[in-house]
Amino acid sequence: MNEEIQLLLELQGTDRERSELESQAKRLQARAARLERDLEEERAAVQAARQRLAELERASRLKNLEVDELDVHTRQYQKRLDEGIISFKEMEALRAKIATERDRMSAQEDEALAMMDAIDAARVDLSLAGERLVEQTARLMKEAEQVDREAEQVRQAIAARLAERAHIAARTRPHLLARYENLRTEFPDPVVLITNGSCSGCKLRVSGNTVERARNASDVITCENCSRILHVG
Repeated sequence: MNEEIQLLLELQGTDRERSELESQAKRLQARAARLERDLEEERAAVQAARQRLAELERASRLKNLEVDELDVHTRQYQKRLDEGIISFKEMEALRAKIATERDRMSAQEDEALAMMDAIDAARVDLSLAGERLVEQTARLMKEAEQVDREAEQVRQAIAARLAERAHIAARTRPHLLARYENLRTEFPDPVVLITNGSCSGCKLRVSGNTVERARNASDVITCENCSRILHVG
């Protein structure tokens, strides 16, 4: 095989390996980002549970204040009824108010009790969310460390391929290197085999003269259809 073709094939090999490594690096970056999102979701779940509990506790305090206020009103009405010198009509009105306030207070007390049950459930939810956060943080951090190790290995491998590529490029004639680089902007495989009289890149047949010249390996031959650099096995 033509020595220059061999260099270009080696160059293409390092480029292909580097491309695969860079794709792997991107996948690892995406995986690391996903782990970070998962951890943020767990933290958000704890924060939401904490906020829910705080809102219920606040609502419970307000509800208890309403109950206390109704109780004060009821006692005042009852005192006026028991101690005041009032007309029969006023007595009937106070009795109606007392009955209404007691009904309201009973309903408010039921709501307050329901809120206490909701608060107890919210505290359990917060505790469970906190425990899950601790467990998930440990798991996700361990996985993130593994991703970091793999990413570092990939970075080192890419650096090695770049160094290897620079060494090969330095041994390649500048005009061939430039042709290869130009083709690489269009094709991932600038250098391809001739297979059964066809370019294995574009799959189109090439002339017999092209096949013969490539077989003789006396020069760098290109496909007359796609301009890829050709060689025979």
